[in-house]
Amino acid sequence: MNDGCEDLHQYPQYTAPETWRQRENTTGLVNLTGLPVSNSSLALEQFRVIKAGPGTLFGLSVYSNKASAQFIQIFDAITAPASGAVPVFVATVGATGNLGLYWGSVGRWFNIGIVVANSSTPATQTAGSQDCFYDGQYF
Repeated sequence: MNDGCEDLHQYPQYTAPETWRQRENTTGLVNLTGLPVSNSSLALEQFRVIKAGPGTLFGLSVYSNKASAQFIQIFDAITAPASGAVPVFVATVGATGNLGLYWGSVGRWFNIGIVVANSSTPATQTAGSQDCFYDGQYF
């Protein structure tokens, strides 16, 4: 059926997330398996851009080697969060501990991008140290 609109399958960023699995995700990486793409730290870091553009976050794993607990914040952004930035999600990781988050098969949608960072305060970004490994699964 042609209703005067171009075929949206050519533009997966404008279609429902479940259709991205058919050919490719919005990063342009071919992913014929239908499984999310992973973005992982290569060294300890304070923040990580999981996806620089709209997307769905399915899961996030964090390892912190800090000797005390700290806050893990997720932002709907594409760059490092500025001091005072307000996160869309906050969790706590224990001293020298692990944190695992899972949003199920539907995931959690981000309009701008997906950035995760540690912080010494929960409500706004107060940059912590470079002491976390991040691993995010997204489309």
